[in-house]
Amino acid sequence: MEAPIKAAYMEELRFGKRQQWAVAAATIALIAGAFHLAQSMAPLACWEKAVASNIVLVVAAGGIWLMFDLQTHLASTRTTIDPDEKRPWWRGMPIVFSLAIVQLISAVAVVYSLWRH
Repeated sequence: MEAPIKAAYMEELRFGKRQQWAVAAATIALIAGAFHLAQSMAPLACWEKAVASNIVLVVAAGGIWLMFDLQTHLASTRTTIDPDEKRPWWRGMPIVFSLAIVQLISAVAVVYSLWRH
């Protein structure tokens, strides 16, 4: 592979990794926004809590799905750069799992706080 092409693929890897962080941050921000909105409208009826909870869980699930979709893209790019790459999908997975867990914990904490009272 020629150097300029390889450099472009390496930039694609950097971009994908930045996007994973951006997705995690945006997901957590949306979850926090839903929490703030629900708290500012308190007290909520049961149906409002259910709707807010579902929105929070859908946002978290979507963010986690995007994280893993980006990881699949990164694996594909790594395989293009080096066809002999062993387990390209698993490279960087501790970070992806950590970001996914943080998103899930944020969602669970907000849903819990909505139904707490």
